[in-house]
Amino acid sequence: MAMEYFQVNLPKTFLPFINHASGDSLDAKVKLSLAIGMFIEKQVTLARAAELAEQPLADFIELLKSKSIPWMEYTDEHLEDDLQSILTTSKQTASE
Repeated sequence: MAMEYFQVNLPKTFLPFINHASGDSLDAKVKLSLAIGMFIEKQVTLARAAELAEQPLADFIELLKSKSIPWMEYTDEHLEDDLQSILTTSKQTASE
């Protein structure tokens, strides 16, 4: 399936900021900046943001790390699962 495109006109005042972004071309820099912004705002998943930026997932994660942007969310549910696992493991170890 062919990708469809649209055009956006931005004031030139954006250019100095966009030029500091990662990427080989202006289009790549804008795509990456938008993908990062949408990921930070939780509008897209990590995988989808990497796809939109046309980056391999591992490269996208490394880029986020280099910018000190958290790429993995540790939720209360994750914490509860981990605590449950610790309790289960400690009970098993104590009974051995």
